[in-house]
Order: sequence, then structure tokens, then C-alpha cells
Amino acid sequence: MPVLEPDQDAPTRSGPLPSIGVWWPMLEAPLQREILEHPTAPLRMGVVRRIYDLCEIEARPVPRSGVRLGPNERAYIAGWVHAVDWT
Repeated sequence: MPVLEPDQDAPTRSGPLPSIGVWWPMLEAPLQREILEHPTAPLRMGVVRRIYDLCEIEARPVPRSGVRLGPNERAYIAGWVHAVDWT
């Protein structure tokens, strides 16, 4: 198991999501809005699959138990929303 910083969530059985700085800017606006509506909720399997596709991860199965964004990922999104005009 990888060493985690004190504020990181434990990875899922299949491993954590790729770095949010890689996939968030490429994620389609409707999926970004879906995540923004409920940032602490588990991501839908389709959203996780899309993230894997954007990062060219094919061999990793999508966890059925759900994947949640960690506090660092939610902080990244909060900063991104603050910097981007969503009008």
C-alpha cells in the first residue's frame, strides 16, 4: 500500500483516481457540473470510466463501490471554480 499524506483519503481497492490536474480540465462541462453539484458524493461509474478514458487507463476496472473525491481534489475544484467564469 502506498504511503499517504495525513490529509489524503485511503485509495480504493483498485487504486485512486489519476491526478485531478490531468483529467479535470479535459472533462466535459456537463460532467464537471454533475461533480460540482455534489462534490462529496460517490462518482457515477460512467464518470469514473470517462476519467479513466481521458487518462488512457484501460486495464483498471471501475470500482462498483464508488469512488469519492478526496479533500485535495475537492480543494482543487474549489480553486478552479473560483478562477473560472461559469456564466
